[in-house]
Amino acid sequence: MKERRKEIRKFIEAERDVTLCQLCAKFPSWSEMTIRRDLEYLENEHVLIRTKGGARLLSGSYGLSEDIYSERESKNYSLKQEIAEKAVKFVEPNRGIYIDAGTTMMAFTRAIPDFRIAIITSGPNIALEIAKSKQNPSIVMLGGTLSSQTLSISGASVLEQLKSLNIDTAFMSASGFCEGSGFSVGNQHEADLKRAVMSKARRTIMLMDSSKIGTVLPFTFAKAEDVDIVITDSDLPEAVKEYFNQLNIEIF
Repeated sequence: MKERRKEIRKFIEAERDVTLCQLCAKFPSWSEMTIRRDLEYLENEHVLIRTKGGARLLSGSYGLSEDIYSERESKNYSLKQEIAEKAVKFVEPNRGIYIDAGTTMMAFTRAIPDFRIAIITSGPNIALEIAKSKQNPSIVMLGGTLSSQTLSISGASVLEQLKSLNIDTAFMSASGFCEGSGFSVGNQHEADLKRAVMSKARRTIMLMDSSKIGTVLPFTFAKAEDVDIVITDSDLPEAVKEYFNQLNIEIF
């Protein structure tokens, strides 16, 4: 059993994203049910995420220290997919967009169509995902200090670099939100970066799953009225919807 799961893991690490049909063809001596059970086991071990019809390797495959990040990526996975499918409708070709760091943003990145667009990002894994899976977007990778927990680059050099960049739409993420404190994160430098990006963008779209509601972290980077659109999941509390509606913020 251990050897079988090791072989499945090696195959998925090589391909990164596989279907159940590919696995059955690769390992014809094992039943589909056996492979499904092994995929479930490997998902529980935070090696992969099962998808509709297959499995995908977690972001730790990029070779960075991502244990904490990988655990966050697997949490509320279906909600992040729901948000990504809604958000991608706001991506237009021949524009310049900013993609924030974070696990929800990775789901969003994977859903972006492969057309001509300029993408600025503070997430090295976001940039790698685009370069790996898409041919047409151009990528601007901000340079600064990397956080191994959030896989986000920030710092004074990033703020200086932003001064010469133009952003049409900023797709942002937050670690927490409540009416009094607004959108917040746990790192001062990342809060500074998010604030600077939003000041440069013509339009700001916040991607945030409902589990973040009611969470307050030390550093607020934006109030609700600072964003134009909030994209969330179907579990958003009615009271929060009403709050956004009162501020004329579109919710999807």
